[in-house]
Amino acid sequence: MSTAWRPIQAGEGALVDDFAGKDPRSGFMQSDFWVRFKLTEGYDATRLVYECEGAMLGCASLLQFNLLREPGFVICPEGPVLPWDDIATVRSALRALVELVKEMPNSLGLRIEPHLPKPLPSVLRNWGDAPTDLTPEDTLILDLAQSEAELLAKAHPKCRYNLHVADRDGIEITASQDISDVHRFYALMLETSGRTGFFVEPLGFFLNLFSTAFDRNAAELFLACHEGKLLAAIFVLYFGRRATYLYGASSSSGRNHMPAYPLHRAAMAQARVRGCIEYDMYGIDAFERRDHLYAGITRFKKQWGGSVHRRIGARDYIFYDRLADLMVERLSGTEETGVV
Repeated sequence: MSTAWRPIQAGEGALVDDFAGKDPRSGFMQSDFWVRFKLTEGYDATRLVYECEGAMLGCASLLQFNLLREPGFVICPEGPVLPWDDIATVRSALRALVELVKEMPNSLGLRIEPHLPKPLPSVLRNWGDAPTDLTPEDTLILDLAQSEAELLAKAHPKCRYNLHVADRDGIEITASQDISDVHRFYALMLETSGRTGFFVEPLGFFLNLFSTAFDRNAAELFLACHEGKLLAAIFVLYFGRRATYLYGASSSSGRNHMPAYPLHRAAMAQARVRGCIEYDMYGIDAFERRDHLYAGITRFKKQWGGSVHRRIGARDYIFYDRLADLMVERLSGTEETGVV
């Protein structure tokens, strides 16, 4: 039986989203909405399905930053989506995908990042460890099949106490898909960055992301206020089986009211309503090192309980012949002049 990759056809986007969204080894970066967002950021995008005799076996969203038309990697974040337990099928699919990417202009290699647990599977032994991951390698996932009461019973006592403090102090939580709230959120992001040192993308990035997600009902912004003042906010994405806490920000004042705790409680409740069975806290330091950049947020996230997921991270298949040719051209000064 013949198997092959092909571009998705008009009207297949929802079907492919449903396929990818059910796979725990994938995530929102394989969604139609994420592709549309990345188009606004200067990427080219290709969505593919892998099929055998008309039956879908896998899918992949490929992204390539081409704003400057410089040679670089084609990336497949949180993918490709494949039956990873079927080694023969996966090996054939990866070989075919590599050959397809080689036909793309300016491609120096393919970077993939399926959420597979360690150790590295044998089918990826010829793929190198990428110098940077596309998503956090280690994360914490909460089981939303549990009721709120069951989940909180397994949380750290401090988490339950801080929820009580927030309720006692009258923290009000609202969910928003109003693009005007992005400016309020961004002001908090800048304040948080000044306090913690975390990098913050420019405002345009968030405007593109939030507007694309809100237009497709793929996300919500949760706001925590006390006596009319915004104290904290989180941005949560929904895709298939999983809700993902992608961004959070808080004011330096009012922290004693513990606004972050009811924010996540509300987001988890909404995720259940949407049919999600997982809540991804999106990035922790699994080793809980005190000097790690994630030290503070890891302590907060682990108060909720859940299970730690350690993944193989991003893997690279490098087209060494093209890389060598590019190096020779640049060292000899014979390459074509690009956009400056």
